Amino acid sequence: MSSAIVPMPVTIEQVAAVIRNMTRKDRQRLLELVPELQEIAYAPAAVQGDASIEQLREEIAVALGTQPLAADDLFVEGLTVGEYLDLSDSERADIWNRWLPNETESWKEVDVHANALLAR
Repeated sequence: MSSAIVPMPVTIEQVAAVIRNMTRKDRQRLLELVPELQEIAYAPAAVQGDASIEQLREEIAVALGTQPLAADDLFVEGLTVGEYLDLSDSERADIWNRWLPNETESWKEVDVHANALLAR
């Protein structure tokens, strides 16, 4: 018996929003229903993060010509590297939050019928 592929009337972002709002019990049930997700769930986040950090370090080293930044080099928003490193974690987060767009603020929730189709 073959399985039919049914087009999803929702986007991946919408699915992600639903999953974020699930209870822990519901997420566990989802993993039981979709075992393919477990191979992703078991990947250690720290290992993935370490690989991303290492890749970023390599890219920065290439961009800088392998010359590290000095503490008195200008870094971001008028701060030197040393001044930036002296900031608290929350102050650093504030800087990067100003730089990153918060696209979800412009999203509007609407009710749709179960048989609704995406606009093309």
